Amino acid sequence: MRTAFLLGFSLLLLPSVKAQEMIPLKGDLKGAPLIGINQTYSFARSPGGYGSQKEFKENPQRSGYLFREERNSAWFLIQVPFNGLLTFDLKPHQIKDDYDWMLFKYSPELDKLIAGDYASPLRTNNARNAITVNSKTGMNSEGKSNFAKPGPGNNYSLPLRVKAGEKFALILDNIYGGKGFDLKVSVGPDIQETYVYLAGTVKDRQSNAFLSAEIMVDDDSTGVLIGKSVSDSLTGRYKVRVPVNRPLNITAWHPGYLFTTADTFVTDDSELDFLLNIPAIGNKLVLNNIHFYPNKDEILPSSMPELNRLLLLMKDRPDLTVKITGHTNQNVFASARYLQQLSFNRAVAVKKFLTKNSVAEKRISCTGVGGKVPLVVTKDPEEGLRNLRVEVTLVKK
Repeated sequence: MRTAFLLGFSLLLLPSVKAQEMIPLKGDLKGAPLIGINQTYSFARSPGGYGSQKEFKENPQRSGYLFREERNSAWFLIQVPFNGLLTFDLKPHQIKDDYDWMLFKYSPELDKLIAGDYASPLRTNNARNAITVNSKTGMNSEGKSNFAKPGPGNNYSLPLRVKAGEKFALILDNIYGGKGFDLKVSVGPDIQETYVYLAGTVKDRQSNAFLSAEIMVDDDSTGVLIGKSVSDSLTGRYKVRVPVNRPLNITAWHPGYLFTTADTFVTDDSELDFLLNIPAIGNKLVLNNIHFYPNKDEILPSSMPELNRLLLLMKDRPDLTVKITGHTNQNVFASARYLQQLSFNRAVAVKKFLTKNSVAEKRISCTGVGGKVPLVVTKDPEEGLRNLRVEVTLVKK
């Protein structure tokens, strides 16, 4: 079982790092920005106007599920990285703001279909803003239908089952203007399997004392949180529902201790115990859950939970510098030089994520060793995946 040790601190419980307004608000479908999955964008201002052209001109005869006309709109494009359920949350910065929206399957002809009033949205919500939910809107399991007409109604529509590679266009329209909003588009696992219980005990490795720890269950293929629990402070016991026959990452954390993340594949009611260490300078973090596209240094979206833990560690401990080491497996069809360069490029990709999120570059060095330092020597391809990893050595300044 692969295990990664991470320093614990409260901010690490955040599901994603919030990005400020680094992408433009576009009132036209043409030139609409592509937004990332499973991260939050915060816009300091609301859309103003409808861009260079009014794609939805005033038409009182149009169905109530569609915009009667554009007023203050913004378009976004969404690229789906993996199969799952598409949801999103839009949270206005002031409660009185009233956002409507429509979601379309994107194609190069979408603008022409809209102009001819032939475009059929997959989901819409034109319900009046609801103060009881702080005027938030979007798509999630709280939705009651695919579409919502104007007037009192549910501000959320149902999620959409999507496939890897599909592309969608989302248009938001704030009728009265406003003071900005937060937007997060997510793709979560479409879990239809049977659930069982995973249980165990959390202890201090040195004293064997029981700990009350946060237990978080991430889906390995998507990186989405699908369950959480807390272990009992008197007995250290926890119990959490998990889906069967699905790769999972189980993380245990207690304030002032190292995080421990274990990869597991549950088939029936199971036990998984955790022994947590008090942090010490010089620890090496073996991060098996930073994944890359095959033969590339491009990080997969499922890596976000692990990357965020590393990022928040760097921010919580400004006294640390780190050396990031990339590892590949031993591939008989690739040269040692190629594997060394690939592993180095992957370490650099992790460094770029940290520096883009305000970690000073001088705190990070990188190296790659290819497949020279395997964790396991095996002919089993699945077992050999353990060698595909990023190691982070913590160094005090």
